[in-house]
Amino acid sequence: MKCVAEGLLQMYLDGECGYEEFQNISQHLENCVICQARFTELSELENWTREKVERSFLSSPHEVKVDTEAAWQRFSQQINQQNIGKQDAEIGAAPASSPMNKRSWSHMNKRTKQWITGVSTAAAVAVALSIPQVQVAAKDLLSIFRVDKVAFVKVTAEDLQHAEMWLSSGKAGELELNGIGKISIDDSDQNGDGSVWYESKEEAEKAGVQLPELPSDVSFNGVDVHAAHRVQFEIDTEKANRLLEQVGMDKRFDDQLNGKPFSLQIPQTMNLYLKSGDADFTYNVVEGLKLQAPEGVDLAELRDTVLALPFIPENVKKQMVNLDDWQHTLPLPYIEDKDSQVKNVNVNGEEGLLIESPHRSYLIWQHNGSIHMLDGAEDKAEQLMSFAKKVK
Repeated sequence: MKCVAEGLLQMYLDGECGYEEFQNISQHLENCVICQARFTELSELENWTREKVERSFLSSPHEVKVDTEAAWQRFSQQINQQNIGKQDAEIGAAPASSPMNKRSWSHMNKRTKQWITGVSTAAAVAVALSIPQVQVAAKDLLSIFRVDKVAFVKVTAEDLQHAEMWLSSGKAGELELNGIGKISIDDSDQNGDGSVWYESKEEAEKAGVQLPELPSDVSFNGVDVHAAHRVQFEIDTEKANRLLEQVGMDKRFDDQLNGKPFSLQIPQTMNLYLKSGDADFTYNVVEGLKLQAPEGVDLAELRDTVLALPFIPENVKKQMVNLDDWQHTLPLPYIEDKDSQVKNVNVNGEEGLLIESPHRSYLIWQHNGSIHMLDGAEDKAEQLMSFAKKVK
């Protein structure tokens, strides 16, 4: 087995590999000193960054220490009763040692962690998390929602974690969610597993994956493909709205949706890991998903409410963008400070955003009805622009 691609190594660290992949990588790490060193670097970054972020949240003067596990237990009991009184307790940040905190953090990828460490104070983080829709910067649109979960998702229980993992897999089936409702996945459009990693371009194309045409000076290090599928919800709006209230979100479901199905048609998405010269970068193509609901329901409001649910996974959230007004509706906070700069740029006649920070550079633009995202090292902004202009 040749050296493991960075994206696959990060998936291994985050526990997102399948059993066979996990075994193969484990055996490879026993014998490859190069991959051992890379894995050690990723692990050290994970531990160091978690410590920095947790320390920032603990030092916040506005922190309200709450036993979030107990809060969830109270909510679970209340949701099954006929008469449920509104809670007056204010949900704040949970203790940094919470198991949920560690699990949520583990989902963040290396580049996201690097970006987060550039935030110097907990106050800056708190300000960012209070703005649901502003201009953004990150490898994955929505990867920063993992930070949002440091504050909110810790009040959920194992069933919500399971729901997130299940939805993220994209595999067909049905899930009952603790009296809140039913979620089902229809994979009739799929040709295989929900998410598949391909080590080489040839392997991906042989499997029928239609890859974008890449510049000749760019080498291919792997691609993570999420298959198209449809997610259908049938919920008890009263109970779902109490969940949103409990986790501190201000969005609510329209009562017209009570017991009626609505669905998300999720297209195939790809995360490509590329290399040009001495620079590694990531290229994501995100198509807007289709949201279907009963007549009379405000789809824009429904979209925002679905985004607020604590169990909606990253690969679904990052597609929930309004392509007609994409620069203002990407649901990810971006903190602009003295060390980060945002520029309006033009990519092949399309408007885009170039974000340069002390840790990474990010380029986001729209092309052929999709959102395109590139990220690279802090000094690679010119390379990102050059690459984007060659994309077809």
